[in-house]
Formats: sequence, structure tokens, C-alpha cells
Amino acid sequence: MEMWSRHSDHKGRDVTPVSSRSESVQQSFMHQSFTDIGMKLKACNDSLRELQKLGISHVAQLPDLVMVGDQSAGKSSLMSSLAELDLPRSGGVCTRCPIHIRLSRDNRWSCKVSLQIDYDYQPRGAVRSSDITQNNPFPPWTKKPRVVEHFKSIDFEERLQTEEVLRWAQVAILNPNHASNIFVPGEGAYARDNVLQAAADATEAQFSPNIVALEMKGPNLPDLSFYDLPGVFSTPAREEDEYLVQVVRNLSSEYICRSQAIILWALPISNDPETSISLGLIRAAKAQERTVGVLTKADMIRLEDTQQWLSVLRGEKHLVGRGYFVTSRPALPNDGNMDRLNHWEEQLFTGNEQCWPPEFHEFSDRCGVEALKTFLLKCLGEAFSRGLPATKNKVRAHLADIRDKLSELPALPHNVEHEVRKGLYDFNDAVKRAVKDKDFQAEWNKLNECFQACLLTIKPTCKVAPGPDEPTRYREHKNGVVETLDNPNSVDTPSRKRPRPSGHTIRTTPKRSRAEEPGMSLVQQEGGSLGIPSAWCTTPMPGGKVTELGPFRDFAEIGRQGLDLQMIRNKITRHQRAGQPAGIVSSKVYDSLVIGAITKWKKPLELYISLTMELFKSTVRNALEKSMATLSKRAIFKAADAQLMVYIEKMEMFQRAKVEEPFDDETYQICTTNNAAFKKYKEAELETLKRHRAIEILIHAGILDADYKVLPLERMSEEERDIERDGISKGLLKLEPEEFATEIKVAATVGGYYSLAAMRFVESVTLSLISKFSRAVDSNSLHQDLTANLGLNQADDTTFTRLMEEDVEISNERERLIKEERKLSQAMQCIDNLDLVPPDSISENVV
Repeated sequence: MEMWSRHSDHKGRDVTPVSSRSESVQQSFMHQSFTDIGMKLKACNDSLRELQKLGISHVAQLPDLVMVGDQSAGKSSLMSSLAELDLPRSGGVCTRCPIHIRLSRDNRWSCKVSLQIDYDYQPRGAVRSSDITQNNPFPPWTKKPRVVEHFKSIDFEERLQTEEVLRWAQVAILNPNHASNIFVPGEGAYARDNVLQAAADATEAQFSPNIVALEMKGPNLPDLSFYDLPGVFSTPAREEDEYLVQVVRNLSSEYICRSQAIILWALPISNDPETSISLGLIRAAKAQERTVGVLTKADMIRLEDTQQWLSVLRGEKHLVGRGYFVTSRPALPNDGNMDRLNHWEEQLFTGNEQCWPPEFHEFSDRCGVEALKTFLLKCLGEAFSRGLPATKNKVRAHLADIRDKLSELPALPHNVEHEVRKGLYDFNDAVKRAVKDKDFQAEWNKLNECFQACLLTIKPTCKVAPGPDEPTRYREHKNGVVETLDNPNSVDTPSRKRPRPSGHTIRTTPKRSRAEEPGMSLVQQEGGSLGIPSAWCTTPMPGGKVTELGPFRDFAEIGRQGLDLQMIRNKITRHQRAGQPAGIVSSKVYDSLVIGAITKWKKPLELYISLTMELFKSTVRNALEKSMATLSKRAIFKAADAQLMVYIEKMEMFQRAKVEEPFDDETYQICTTNNAAFKKYKEAELETLKRHRAIEILIHAGILDADYKVLPLERMSEEERDIERDGISKGLLKLEPEEFATEIKVAATVGGYYSLAAMRFVESVTLSLISKFSRAVDSNSLHQDLTANLGLNQADDTTFTRLMEEDVEISNERERLIKEERKLSQAMQCIDNLDLVPPDSISENVV
């Protein structure tokens, strides 16, 4: 067999084995014991590997092998031998991110490389050691949900290019702000235009916790998983990278702490074991029992260190739970022939005592990669056997959870047309019931009452108090001279400087009353009635029932002081034609004042329509959700809901147009045939205005106290009303007749007509809405509209099938769960088959 030289030791001795075999050594991983155990592990690991692809590897894991060691400890050479491939070992790349290698047995050879992105790169200036914390162990990288990116598939003919692909994959990992496909060798633009080593030296990041994953299948491969981690170190090449010392240690510690990990601690035999940083991390994680020590670079041993390494192998120093093995591996031959490499190592330990001292012969069963492989399989078998019950329980529990979720996402029913049509008919019936239901009617009645109360509340009030400069004229005579407030010679006239409230506004609703209690003070004088109501009327006005304004409360003040006696006089004068007798008021005055008041209905009306449609929308949507609850995850539900909103929008536009008609009629001119109601409202309005006007005049004249409290008549007893009536009557006898009598009558006419129009308008609008709603529901127009817009009038099976499908998200979720359930079922079957193997038989079969 052709042999090749490696190098000379520090004394210049040739350390190349001098003898060769005539027959080739069996290929790696082909020992029968190793193959037997690998076969037993394969069945379950196949399914678990598929689970890991789904991103749920936490459900159940087989033990992993984790290679740790200081920088330049020979980890990559050792891993290359274990994995039967050449891992990158040149400086600057392989030490800067983890590599995950998964091997599995298959009839056909295949290999693919992917990038497992668990962290986002978020640099914010220079990283300092103080930035590294327990919650932020790898700055400037931050945790995120895993994303797996395919990098490259490798054909059997290209297998010798695996090292190059892995190295470029690591360059891609270290350039997170660029698309990974530009770094694919032979395909990516960046990889074509740049030399690999130069690309490695120019990466954005100096280190990454993200993983380059290699999955290889082949006829002679066991089902094993390896992690090759960056070597820990104490001094970076650049001062600004000082933080990387702790970051790399954090990464190694994270993998070491995994309870299922079997640690391979690489320790070069050419170094002093006392200086190892990695052993400190293993001890800190209390992982010594799970650790296998591997003394690498055995061909570089110094004879004076023999006793030291014998103490290590005998467990006298640097004790680890799984003991130590010794290996020596040069670079993999260019032709990938593992036989030659195995032969070289075997000759070192058995045929060249000049290079390998005979004192180590007692440990010959622990020398060489092949011995290490066999031992690792035994360790993996024992670990897997111990964890099998827990693995089974985890997979079973997760499978049950998946099936529960699937039960909530039933498959497509057999008769899709029947289900679609039945769902729409049920919805139509539910809407009919809901619109006639007492809850809907009660809510809408309440809204109607609030709307009516709003329109009556915003009736324009009339300011009847005399102005501060308005004179008061008395009717009393003395020596033929009329004495008034303006006559300074009058000694019996009350002073005009008597304090009184500034202004008084009349409103017919109780809330605008002047006071809260019945106390009053009247000036008793003799005399008869003069222009005041002959009786204090208690006839209730429209809306006399106190009703909360609810959502219309913001409009409560828009009618305040809408009328003023002087303003009415000016308007009468402006519309009086030449020669028209005094006291005749033009109809234009009434039209102007009434229409001005009614125009303020616009905004409350718009709000009323919006609230009514919201109530209707809420009612029919509730009917939809209840009647089609079993179809809520189907496309028909979302489609019906969307079409329902279109229908309601069209109805709202129609309703708004309809109520615009009576509003336009009311704002055109005064018109009524209900004279009896108009007379009643006008007289009640006139009585109220006269009462308040009389009180204001008497206060202004000083005849009534300035703090006289005005109560609503309905809150006064008959006796209290009589007292007030008599007192005011006697007080007015002393004054000149009312000079604004005509204006007060105009204000009463406007207020009376406003009340009549408001009641009529509310009745008209509510009747229009309820009739349109009832007709639409009873005539099945909603059902017909939905059926037409969903395309069901001339539908085929495809249409109904589409409507019965889940929405995209739910459909995708159900498909994902089905695939996951299938793979979990396969995993359970594998585990059940493994249960047939006695727990100890795995390790017992190992030679």
C-alpha cells in the first residue's frame, strides 16, 4: 500500500509508520458491533430526525456528540475521522461558528448543507465585554425563532468538495446581511468572483452562534449526530475582539450543559493539560460524568511527558467519567480513502515504538479512532436505552396534543353543497328571529327614545328677560302724571339699582328651571289680570317624560337661546311690506325661524342612522356567528361575513337617502294639517313664555325679589300655583301692557310648531327604518343577496368545495398538523419496536 509522510517531531525524528499491510483495513463505521447498534438506533432516529426538521426537536432527542476543546486542539481532524469527511481546518473559518453533522444509513448516498438561523445580527457599535450578560450571551446576536435556509446539495461525484461547501457556508453565516445564495460555490455571484480565504477574512461578523448543518446519508453510515464547536481561547488576535473570548466560552457551555450530550474533550498531547480552558467549562457544568477525554496528536508526544500522560490515562489526574482515548490523524487523503488513514494510525500505535512509547501498550484498546468509535457507540447505546421511556412519553404526549388540535379542524364534509346551503338558510332564519327578538327591539326602542328626546331638547329657547337698558313703565297715576321708573320725582318707585340676575332663558324642559325648591317672595298689590295666562296650565309638552339623551348628549346645548324677542321684532320689521297693518306677521318670519331650528336636526339624524345600522349590523353578525358556528373556520363563513357587510353598507346608503326626504320636506316650509295638536302645543308654549316673561319683568322692575326661584309647574302644588298666579297678576297691574306681546306669540308659534314637527319627524324616520328592515328580512332579500354574490345560483361542485375549505391559515395549519401527526405516529411505531429489544442488549452487543 502506498504510504505518505506526515512530519517530523520536535527532535527531527521521522514519525511516519514504517510498515504496511497487504490487506486494507475495514472502512470506518464498518465494525460489526458498531453496525449492529447503529441499526438498532436507526429506526427511532429516522423519525426523530424528521421531527427536528419540523422545528420540534425539543419533543424528543437522541443523545448527541459534542466536540469541545481549546483552539488548535485537533478537534476538526478528529471530527473529520469520525464523520468520514474532511472538515475545514484552515484558520479563520472553522473556529467561528458551530457545525452540526448528522449521519444516517440509507441505500443511496446524499448530502446537503443548510444554515440554521437562530439569531439575528444586530450590531450597535463596538461590542464590549460588559455587553455580555446571562440574557445576552452572544452579542451582537439576539435570539429569534429558527429559520432553516437550504445552502447546497452535494452529489456523490462531488463529495470531495464537501470541505469547500462547508467553508463557504460558514462565510454565509458570518455575512448575515447578505443573501446566502451568493456564497454557494459554483453558483453564487460572490463565490465565483472571490477567493475563499479572502472572503473569510472580510466577513461582517467575527463569530456566529448560528449553525452550519450537514446531513449525510449513505449505505455504510450509522445514525449519529455530532456538533463541532469553535475552540475556546484566552487571547484574541485583535484587541477589539476581546469580547469573543467570553462569547465562545458561553457557546461551548451552552452545548456542554445539554443533558443528553456526550462530551468529547479534545486535548492535544503536545500541550500541557494544566492550561486547558475547556476542562474548566466541563467542570463548571458538572458534566465530567458525560465526558470522554480524547488525547489528540499522539505522534507529537515528548518522551519526557510520558509519565504525565500515563497518569491522565490511569485516571490519576484530570479525571473524566468516560476515561481517555488516544488518536493521531493527519489530513484526509485527497482521494478520500479512509482505509489508508486508518492503516497509518494503526501502524503508529502498534508498529513504531520509536514514535509511540511501549509504556502505553496497556492502553492499546483505547488507541485509535476506530476504538473511540466503538466506545462512543456503546455510550450512545446506553444513553439512548436509559432515555427511551422518557422519549416515548414525550412523543406520545405530543402526538396526543397534535390529534386534539386536528379534532378541532375537521376534514371536508361529504356533501359540501348541502352544508353550504343549509348554513345560509340557518343564517337567514336566525336573522329573522334576531330582528324580532325582544333584546333587539328593546335596544332600538331605547335609541328611538333618546333620538326623540334629543330633538325636543334642542328646541330653541327664547330669551325673555328685559335688557339692562330697557325701561320699566308703571301704570299708576298721581295728579294726572304717569309715574315711571324714569321719573326722578317718584318716591314710591323701587330703585332700578336693585340687584337681580343678569339674564334669563326660558326652556320647557325641567332641567332649565331656575331653582330646585318651592320657596318664593311675592309683592302683594291689588289689581286685575293683565295679559297673563288665566290659569297656570300643567299640560305636558311632547317629551314631557324625562329621558336621558344617551349617545346624543353632545347635542344638548345646540338650541340654547335660539330665539330672542328683540331678534324676532327685527325679523318682523324686515319682512313687513309697506302699508301692512301693525300686528300682522309675514309667513316668511315663521318659515325662517322654524327652518333655522329644524336644520339643526342634521347631525343628530346622521348619528341616529349610524347607531341604528350599527345595532342592526351587530344583531345580524351575532346571528351569523351563532347559526354558522360549526362553519366558522370555513371559507363560507368569511365569505358570508364579507358579503353581509356589503349588504349592510348598501342598506345604510338606502336608508340615509330615504330619511333625507322627510328632512328636506321639514326644512322647506311650515306645513301641517294636524291643527288640533298644533294648537295644543302652541298654547302650552305661550303659557310658559308668558309666565317666565312676567316673572322676568317683575324682577326687572323690582317688584319680585331678584332671587325668586322658578319651579316647573308640574312640581308645584295647586296652592303654590295659585299663590304665584295671584302675586304675578297683582304685580303686572302696576306696569304698562306688554310691548313684546306680538313677538311672544311668534316665539310660541315657532316652539309649538317645532314640537309638532319633531314628533312627526321622529315617527316618520323610525317607521321608515323599521318597515325597511322588516321587509328586507321577511322578503329574504338578505338571503337572496348573499346567494347571488357568493355565486351559488349557477354554482358547480368546485364552488361549494371552495366555500367549504378552511381559510388559508387554517388550511395550512391542518396540513402541517397532518404531516406532523404522520411522522409522530411513525416515531411511536419505531419506539414501540425498540421496546421489543431488552434495555441492556444494546450495550451487551458491543465488543
